[in-house]
Amino acid sequence: MYKLLGYWFALVTLTVILGFTPGAVTAQTSNEDDSSNGGFMEASFAIAAFDSRFVDAPHHFGNVLNLRFNYQWNGFFIEDKGLKGLGLPGIGYNFYSDPAWSFDMYISEVHTSIRVDDSDTINNEQNGLIGINPRKSDNRFGLRATHYINETSALRLLIAPISDLEHHDTHLALWYGKTWQYFNANLYTTFSAQYDNSKTLNYYYGVSDSEASDKFPVYTAGSGITLGAEFGISYPLATDWVLESSIQFTRLPSSAHNSPIVDPKIESIAQISIVYVLF
Repeated sequence: MYKLLGYWFALVTLTVILGFTPGAVTAQTSNEDDSSNGGFMEASFAIAAFDSRFVDAPHHFGNVLNLRFNYQWNGFFIEDKGLKGLGLPGIGYNFYSDPAWSFDMYISEVHTSIRVDDSDTINNEQNGLIGINPRKSDNRFGLRATHYINETSALRLLIAPISDLEHHDTHLALWYGKTWQYFNANLYTTFSAQYDNSKTLNYYYGVSDSEASDKFPVYTAGSGITLGAEFGISYPLATDWVLESSIQFTRLPSSAHNSPIVDPKIESIAQISIVYVLF
């Protein structure tokens, strides 16, 4: 983790040095509370350092290509704002919105799959899990509420009781985000807390009798709260070009990070990226 902090400090320094060069113009940016019809799409090319939660995962340092988008039409929307998003990617319908509050019916993936062919992995991060049975992704339907505290901060709550996995109870998540403007640079931070019951966490981090081995002894995970924090800076380079850097930490609950399939208590990723605004 300390090495990753060192990476990010260097990345932020580079962002600041490049960003505070005179002559930059205002770029198009996304806005969490923009509920009008339309949207945006951005393509980013990032250099990232990644420390996965899984045991025997390689420490990855390399390139990541990504698309971020947000589109609204008559209350319906689809969004994936990447690391800068205040919450999770998903689709939904906004049935109430005013300057202070917004309420959505929302569908999102709250847990990604493990050991399946379409798992979202970086540099084969799950290769150390050979012998562990596949876990499907957990897609949830629920209610999302957002409170805009002021022009620079917002609080978001997700209550998602309906899962496409059998017999899984309610997932609760809370995010707080704040932004600051310093000259033309935009700094932001996001803090999160997500609660899952023992049935959900044991599904992802428990080890059953059928998959137990010398490396993976039988383990039962209990309920717990996953904590997250993200810090970032962005700076417009030209009308459609933005320079960004961020670092993100995820601290698993003790019942998860004590699992034999998990190694570090804190998963982290640091990145610097060039973003092009497609529209």
